[in-house]
Amino acid sequence: MIISGETTLPKGVKRGCSSCNTCQKVIARWRQEDACRPAVDYALPAFEPTEEEFKDTLQYIAKIRPKAEKYGICRIIPPATWKPPSLIKGSKVDTSKFGTHVQQIDALKDLHSKRTLNKIIEQTKEEKKISETKLEYAPNAFEFERGPEFTLSAFKVYAEQFKRSYFQKKDIFTDYRSKDWVNVEGEYWRIVQYPTEEIQVLSGHNLEADVLGSVFPVPPPNDDHQTEYTKSGWNLHNTPKLPGSLLAFDGDNPAFSIPRMDVGMCFSSICWKVEEHSLYSLSYMHLGDSRIWYGVPSQYHQKCEALLKKTFPQLSEHPELFHKLVVQLSPSTLKKEGIPVYRCVQHPKQFVLIFPGVYYSGFDTGFNISEKVNLAPLDWLPHGQLTVQTYSELHRRTSISYDKLLLEAARHVAKSRDFPMRGWNNACGKDGWLTRALKSRLRLETVKRELSCSASQSRKMDDDFGCSVKRECIVCFCDLYLSAAGCTCSPKKYSCLEHSKQICTCPWSSRFFLFRDDISELNLLINALEGTVNQKSTTYIT
Repeated sequence: MIISGETTLPKGVKRGCSSCNTCQKVIARWRQEDACRPAVDYALPAFEPTEEEFKDTLQYIAKIRPKAEKYGICRIIPPATWKPPSLIKGSKVDTSKFGTHVQQIDALKDLHSKRTLNKIIEQTKEEKKISETKLEYAPNAFEFERGPEFTLSAFKVYAEQFKRSYFQKKDIFTDYRSKDWVNVEGEYWRIVQYPTEEIQVLSGHNLEADVLGSVFPVPPPNDDHQTEYTKSGWNLHNTPKLPGSLLAFDGDNPAFSIPRMDVGMCFSSICWKVEEHSLYSLSYMHLGDSRIWYGVPSQYHQKCEALLKKTFPQLSEHPELFHKLVVQLSPSTLKKEGIPVYRCVQHPKQFVLIFPGVYYSGFDTGFNISEKVNLAPLDWLPHGQLTVQTYSELHRRTSISYDKLLLEAARHVAKSRDFPMRGWNNACGKDGWLTRALKSRLRLETVKRELSCSASQSRKMDDDFGCSVKRECIVCFCDLYLSAAGCTCSPKKYSCLEHSKQICTCPWSSRFFLFRDDISELNLLINALEGTVNQKSTTYIT
């Protein structure tokens, strides 16, 4: 199914000239009378922890979760006394150049993704099917065009000149408390839904810390010279690895434990997405103009996906591309489909917390700098297992090993079962988060082992299997930390138990199966978590 008949719009922003690529001429103007501000409810009023509550990050998140999770997203305002130093002026953040991407706001509703899907469909028709190599390339086609590089100060000048020219007022939106961001919201959705010009802006989203640095103070390598802010759980360098966060056991994969910077300008956008592996996301705005977020509670996750599939019927031919879509549907469109959407307006010096499995989007109302990181407290575990199963069904690669996080956390807690540890209060016991998660995972693993192999084909997995090189199934790309299947004909080729017959055409007798732990050992670990066995009596746990 090819979408054609695009309408060519006049350029509202002309970028670059014969002598440089970092200048712009803003021709388009604010159409206040045509505002399309969506009629959606706000998430709960911001949570304001006391100084005592603010001391324990994960405990506070657990406390507000029953109230906040039903909205999918919430704001957290730190106590007035919490004033982390701003490490911008003269730092790496201030002097380093960073790359940007070009976002054509008038094409975000569906045009950007439809153009890309059409290219893939045409390519498929020519070659009859996409080879494995091209499947690796195709998802990258959804990325925005690369823009010029800037220093922070140069980008600030560019962003402020755009906003001043577009809205034709020098003093507009200078104070977020005046709620003038409401005007930007109405104009943004007018451009997305009913564009009259091509509007291109630049975005510096998702910048790695080694590129731009971090505004939060980096904790020293040892405990010497620690300050209130280097050791704070709200310092995003520390948050992912706090006691009680599963990401503390993912030391080989820093992608989810290192903060990432966002540098935005008016209209720069975060299109509808779900965090990888349905992880929590915590964002802190250091300075600048407000960001408007929209969140859909996780129980409406499937309804969101159904709407996107209806919008892009071409995906029926390429389901592996679904999670790469770049789409900015109006919250009003989602509401018409019975999907509740909640607005959350983040101002400087505030956190925004996004819960697992939540579809969210947003945009900036002007120049700002924010920082974000993922985290995985204990209540993430059910979301983590469900996501791994979904990824396997879609043949989508995993980014973290759920099994590794679960088993290493369980062993860590079981070893100290008799000594309560900060952050792990609800992990153990018959109804503990870790206990239930491990039982659920073990039920699935037991069935697969019983259906797939005999004892004579089983081998003990080497301890370093999958450590230096990530091991994944050659068919569905699922992680092989807990178990794997192989054949003597291809010693470096592995699959999950479910796809063991697809490794090769050799006789079944040539198959072998690798297990990191026996089922009996995993049951022993569950008993230790429940407190029904003395963990000190077994070398497996210790």
